[in-house]
Amino acid sequence: MPKRTNEFQSLVKRIYEQIVPQGGTVTESAELWDEEAKKYREVDILVCHEYAGHYFRFIIECRDRARKETVEWIDGLIGRTKSLKVDRVIAVSSKGFAAAAERKAKYNNIETITMREAQDRDWVNFYFRPGVLAITEETYAIKEVTLAADGEAIPVENLNLSCDVIFQGNAVGNLENFIGSFFREVVVPGAATYKKEHYLEIFKTRADIEKPLLMESQHNLNGLFILMKEGRRVEIRQINYVYVETRRHEDVPQSHYLYRNKEMLSVGQLADGDGSQINVSLMQKAGSPTIKISLSNDSL
Repeated sequence: MPKRTNEFQSLVKRIYEQIVPQGGTVTESAELWDEEAKKYREVDILVCHEYAGHYFRFIIECRDRARKETVEWIDGLIGRTKSLKVDRVIAVSSKGFAAAAERKAKYNNIETITMREAQDRDWVNFYFRPGVLAITEETYAIKEVTLAADGEAIPVENLNLSCDVIFQGNAVGNLENFIGSFFREVVVPGAATYKKEHYLEIFKTRADIEKPLLMESQHNLNGLFILMKEGRRVEIRQINYVYVETRRHEDVPQSHYLYRNKEMLSVGQLADGDGSQINVSLMQKAGSPTIKISLSNDSL
């Protein structure tokens, strides 16, 4: 049977991935055994989780149409799900339900939920109307390099960059190559780790993200020698870098959805460097200052 996955169904799946208890699973276009029909039946979304030692399963059926759902859809859900071994059935409509549909669903223990794109007035119960700024590329450029030999600082521009270098007993090319490779292999990874650990201290505002970041690092070395052209061998005990980190960024367009009047889901997409799409989801609960953020490569 072909899967009935669509954008609205995938959006609902992303909501439940945010709110399902830890350890729970959310499966789109799942198949359940129908004991009466003796065959597997496909459901839009299957949610499974454990609570207080009990294992729960419930299914979610989704409809994204231009009008409110009628009682006929609820009749169909009752017929399709009554012989499936689940604890709960939820019907989610993008446009809502007719009164008769809600009454029939309630009588048959089917929960009806409306999800719609949020308007500005809906944000009064939420702390933030979030925006997402994605950093797409980071670049590092050396501004200044200083070497220290016998307590004396030597600007690298005062040296012949074609001089051969011995590091810990091995020939590693000339001075220019060593400075570049040490920067790429040691300095840049160290800077990336530092930024990750102190990100919120460094980038407090959008302006901080947009401007270049001037950085400096000092590295003590053992066994580094420069072979000067006149035959002199100079031991280098420290290398200091001054460099600039810049980053490209872009705003991620978002759509905002109010769910059960309790949660606000903001979703957007951006292109990854390999051409794939990354989904960005931000979930807020009404009255809470906390935002739950998730990233995935699953397309909506």
